[in-house]
Amino acid sequence: MADLIDEIKAAEEKSTKNVQEAKVNAAKKLNKALADAENAVKEAKQAATKQFREKIQMAERTAEAKARSVISERETAAKAFYAKHREKVANAAAWITEEVMVRYGRS
Repeated sequence: MADLIDEIKAAEEKSTKNVQEAKVNAAKKLNKALADAENAVKEAKQAATKQFREKIQMAERTAEAKARSVISERETAAKAFYAKHREKVANAAAWITEEVMVRYGRS
C-alpha cells in the first residue's frame, strides 16, 4: 500500500512537472511566434515603404521626362512663330516709326 501511495505521489509530481514544462514551452513558443509576427509586420512595412518610394521616384522621373518633352516642343513652336512673324513685326515697327516721324516731325 505504501508503494502504491509512493507511486501515485511520484506520478502526481511527474505530471505536475510535465504540466509546468508544457506551460514554459508554450510560453516560449508563443513569445517566439509573437516576435516572428512583429518582425514579419516590420519587414512588410519596410518593403511597402521601399516600394512606395520607388514608385514615387519612377513617377517623378516620368513626369520630368514629359515636362522636358513639352518644354522642348513649346520652345520649338515659339521659335517657329517668332521666325514666321519676325519680319512682319519689324515692318510694322518701321511703318509706325515712319508715321510718327511724318506726323510729329523729326526732332
